[in-house]
Amino acid sequence: MIPFIQRIALLVLGIGLITALASCGGSGGSSGGSSDAIEGKGTVGILLTDKPADPSLFSSINASIESIALLDSESGDKIELYSGPTKTFDLLRLRNESIPFSFKDNVPSGRYCKIRLILSDLELVLADDTPEDSTDNETYHPHLPGNGKLDLLARDCFHVVAGEIVTLQLDIDAGNSIHIVGNNKGYNVRPVVFIDVLKHGFDGKLVRLHGSIAKIDAEQQKFLLCHAIPTQYMNTRGCVDVHLGEDSAFFDNEGSMGGAPRPLSELLSNDNIGKQVMVVGWPRHWVKPHFDIEVPEGHYPPPGECKLWDINLEPGQQAAPIDCDAVPDDLPVDIVVVTHEGVHDLYHPLMVVDGLVVELGEFLRVEGEVATSVDANFFSMNVATADPVITDVMLDVMLQQGGDDFNGTRIVSKSGKLVDFSAILASRPVQVDGTMEALTSVEQLLKAALVIVDTDYRGARQLTGTVLDVNGSDSLLLDPDVDSVCGETNDMLKVELAENLEMLTVTITNEGSKIVPDGDLAIGQSVGMNGVCQASGYYTDNLVIVDEQRTFPP
Repeated sequence: MIPFIQRIALLVLGIGLITALASCGGSGGSSGGSSDAIEGKGTVGILLTDKPADPSLFSSINASIESIALLDSESGDKIELYSGPTKTFDLLRLRNESIPFSFKDNVPSGRYCKIRLILSDLELVLADDTPEDSTDNETYHPHLPGNGKLDLLARDCFHVVAGEIVTLQLDIDAGNSIHIVGNNKGYNVRPVVFIDVLKHGFDGKLVRLHGSIAKIDAEQQKFLLCHAIPTQYMNTRGCVDVHLGEDSAFFDNEGSMGGAPRPLSELLSNDNIGKQVMVVGWPRHWVKPHFDIEVPEGHYPPPGECKLWDINLEPGQQAAPIDCDAVPDDLPVDIVVVTHEGVHDLYHPLMVVDGLVVELGEFLRVEGEVATSVDANFFSMNVATADPVITDVMLDVMLQQGGDDFNGTRIVSKSGKLVDFSAILASRPVQVDGTMEALTSVEQLLKAALVIVDTDYRGARQLTGTVLDVNGSDSLLLDPDVDSVCGETNDMLKVELAENLEMLTVTITNEGSKIVPDGDLAIGQSVGMNGVCQASGYYTDNLVIVDEQRTFPP
């Protein structure tokens, strides 16, 4: 099942980052203990992802996030979702999936219209002619105005509901964010970032999770993956409920398996409990609630001790407390932990994911571009990056075949939709999970478990400039900031505007910035967009009006 998400838009413009939310939606599914529901507390989670930037310009874009907070729409109180230590992510490694950033419970229920994000640094690592060695690459650190404090204002507010989990996805559009200043004097950073609420109404990306198998339910075709989600001040093992179905595939690179596809029954064996696996799948918008447990006064254990509370027994029938350090890792599904502070369902999942690919053992993750389209289950790719690092600049990739009771290589689009092998076309961006097989002393073959191909890629490029004329809602004339656009050198470019043009107006001051949906195009405005070249000229379905009001010291 593919999840749906309601879109919140955030745009950051200028040499630094200037932001606000364009829209947002309601909460996701249900979770949280009974005490949380009584106190009016919920849980909020953050996923992080990225849209692609030009790999020919940058080898890395490292964003350092210091904190994220909700601002209560009535009281203005700040509720920390994450407050350090600073986490740094290479956004270019997140172009095809999202990863969990942090989950936080005890968030007061209520209506929220503003998110505050603190960035401590944004590092651009420029590409060079030696992609296998980035130690000598030139780096660029744009100034972050306001000490990196970004207040994100919402058009429509969302709610945190008592006892429920709201999961937000922070999606930074690096491809539409950074462009070269004229005459190669540096880089302006214009990050377009979206924050999505997991909810019916929007197709989401795949999520990538790494953790250990804690429980297996072969009858229900699912397993519990724990230590997979980082948490902020939560007494939990960071678990995810992974469901398997007819589209799921399991690949084994332990022992002599060599990364081959295997039946799901081999994954759903109790012998695999405790083993580390990588899971790529579709997050659901709903998480079932915690057990509804009431612990009467006098039945809480003393500080430092824990009760293994059986939900099927009365309070007076519960076992005696034990030292909390002695709580076993593998608890039955009907056992929760009660401490002096309250009830802790350590293994309750913070997310539910429909698994697409499960990888046991070590697998490569290689990004690049399709060099030759698929021919008899093989294609070649030009390598941009790989984790772990490899020295090959071109690889032959094999699509592994399934059998009567198991699937082979899974092929999906960037939006997470399963596609046919015919989607693997030359020049399309591609990411491959797989294992390497040595054919000769110099020749290697990448046996694919997962192929993610950008089926919508059309050579999009970022463009900024000054408006010279406006032709209603159909087109405008632009004086571009660069010398050549769409293969032509001119200072008057016709830009065709999509009928469903998404337009935002950003006002930048010394104190910060404000962004509002829509706007009125006028001669002399500075604008930015991300579009494509076509026969009739340049075309875009998004446009940002920049109202620069900052004053600078002489």
